[in-house]
Amino acid sequence: MSDDSRTRVRTRAASPVPITPPDVEGARLRKRSMVWAGLFLPASLLAGVLVLARENTADCLTHGQSCDGTPGFVYIAALVVLVAALVTVQSTSRPEVRRVAFRTQLGAEGVFLLLLLTAFA
Repeated sequence: MSDDSRTRVRTRAASPVPITPPDVEGARLRKRSMVWAGLFLPASLLAGVLVLARENTADCLTHGQSCDGTPGFVYIAALVVLVAALVTVQSTSRPEVRRVAFRTQLGAEGVFLLLLLTAFA
């Protein structure tokens, strides 16, 4: 071998695929989504306690008067949207979809809590 072959540096051809930076926003949104999902249960319990402390609720439970409320399927629909958005945030790789799903999750949590607070109104 000649001295020239040992000092030669091999160069690589440029890759046609661009190098993508790490998905920092995705990890942050996944973490925030799980935090909000974890806070949803205590918030629901607190809202339930607040609803049970009302006078209208006591009349409804004891005497069966003024028991008008929101139908149950609305609560279930809000929970289904919430779970679907949570799963989408955790599983999708597309940043735009993840952002929209996170906002949808927060909105569904808010709607459910609002429905809970207005029960027996």
